[in-house]
Amino acid sequence: ANFPGTRAFFSHRFEDLNVNGTAKLLQDIKQATGLKVKCNATFGKARRLVEKRITKHGELPDDYIQWMNQYVDWEVESRIGYYRRE
Repeated sequence: ANFPGTRAFFSHRFEDLNVNGTAKLLQDIKQATGLKVKCNATFGKARRLVEKRITKHGELPDDYIQWMNQYVDWEVESRIGYYRRE
């Protein structure tokens, strides 16, 4: 970033910090500024979202479910509450 008083720009979304925690953000700030981190990173809620299964599914054709299960990255999708159907 080329602004007075600014050393770097990081585009961290609140949703990502909420799910994944703040460790990456703190590491980025430390690396850009050289300052020592004086706080603890928060843990993300990704595990809780998977367990909670926040998404309710409607009926879908079996061939569509098979296609989705083959091509979707369910590890990533589980971070926002989606899960694989059998």
